[in-house]
Amino acid sequence: MAFFTEKVCFFIFGLMSFCAFSQSGTYELKHKNGSYCYISFTKKGNETSADIFAWWNTKSGQTGSYSGKSSSSDNRYILKSQENDPDCKVTLILQNGRIQVNFDQCATDHLTEDFNGVYTKITDATSGDYLVAAPKSYFYKKPDAGSRQKTYLIKGNKVTLNIDSITPGNWANVYYVDPNGKEFRGYLKLNELRKINAE
Repeated sequence: MAFFTEKVCFFIFGLMSFCAFSQSGTYELKHKNGSYCYISFTKKGNETSADIFAWWNTKSGQTGSYSGKSSSSDNRYILKSQENDPDCKVTLILQNGRIQVNFDQCATDHLTEDFNGVYTKITDATSGDYLVAAPKSYFYKKPDAGSRQKTYLIKGNKVTLNIDSITPGNWANVYYVDPNGKEFRGYLKLNELRKINAE
């Protein structure tokens, strides 16, 4: 009986750890008119950080952005930013693998109430810097295994994933600069990368 209890406790603890880990990722809200908003959300213990990018899908190319941090002992986070309008209040509520988002007085940062709603997770990737973890990681022209190119990176190379380039699924549209200053952009397989300073 004691052995069974230990196994059950271990299973529950493992499940809780997995659920906490899986909250980090990028979430999306998409409208029928083509506008959308991404939230790249990272959670470490009670601390969270979020990068937000909104595409208005207008002729002017209007976008919105926000970057902030918060701490909380429950699943409700009010972000604070060093860069954005101090009157802008961004509230995130975690709920069953989704995030309820509310923007209040954020018009200066081009994040209106149109982008309030429930966001769905599209990938485990979050914006930031990554290291190549595989011996070789090939560039792909598009997020498709049939579009592999000859160019590749090697283990230890550092790449950057910007929030406006995040792709659903197991792909990362990254930016890389080689030692000679030559720039590369393309898709890499997400499972061949490791996030720097990841939890």
